[in-house]
Amino acid sequence: MTVIVTGAAGFIGSHLRRALESEGEIICCDITDDDMAGPYRCFHLLRDRSNDIECVYHLGAMSSTTETNISALTENNIQLSATLMDICIERAIPFVYASSASIYGLGDAPFAENSIPSPLNYYAISKTAVDMYAQQKIHDHPGAKIYGLRYFNVYGTGEDHKGNMASPVHKFLQQAALTNEIQIFEGSSGFSRDFIHVSDVVSITLAAPNFPAPGIYNVGTGISRSFQDVADIISTLTGAKIREIAFPPHLKGKYQAFTQSDNLRINAAGYPIKRLSLEEGITEVFNGS
Repeated sequence: MTVIVTGAAGFIGSHLRRALESEGEIICCDITDDDMAGPYRCFHLLRDRSNDIECVYHLGAMSSTTETNISALTENNIQLSATLMDICIERAIPFVYASSASIYGLGDAPFAENSIPSPLNYYAISKTAVDMYAQQKIHDHPGAKIYGLRYFNVYGTGEDHKGNMASPVHKFLQQAALTNEIQIFEGSSGFSRDFIHVSDVVSITLAAPNFPAPGIYNVGTGISRSFQDVADIISTLTGAKIREIAFPPHLKGKYQAFTQSDNLRINAAGYPIKRLSLEEGITEVFNGS
């Protein structure tokens, strides 16, 4: 078995890479790692070795929700994804790519895959564009094996490099370890997300090429939990105190109040498994797994 993983040095990509290590050859691509092939090298690998490649897992992207460089987002998130998708369609290679629940924006949750997109930032717009491109390609090429996975709020070990884009689980655990204090925004009990542990994300990503139909699939738990819940769980585990801080003005109007995955479609695809609860997942991260 030979697969290509883009974004292989990233958070989800590194977990996926480890899960695939015993399955055969993994061709790792990432612009941030000199030991891996660059993303454009993937084009040549796909064309030169199309008979060997069994799947492309495309997780590489500019992932900052505050990115405003439109040219870079267009090149890295849209054009690169579209080109890889086209080559996979031409060569009948399954193409699994990372979309994002951020495309739902301030829409009404729970979010179903056919909900109208309402992106709040340029990153989410770029993901919406790729999803629309994929849906058109699936329409034009009925045999195309394209699977877009709308990841909800993923957390787990290995987020250190993500900086401000790290999950609140990672941020709160770090705060607890360094200062014995967890800082949450005022009103955090009123903001909730569908938090999903990276191990569940990897399992679903690996299962995607075997889904009975191509298309877009939500990857969440189907349960929404508040930021206050996250802080409370970590406070119980660590003994850290919780302190409220002012809500940042630059996030007002750009901050999803509630996200929750509608899992009907992925359940119908044969993946109705129970995900880790927030308590179980945070405990695993706390224990380093």
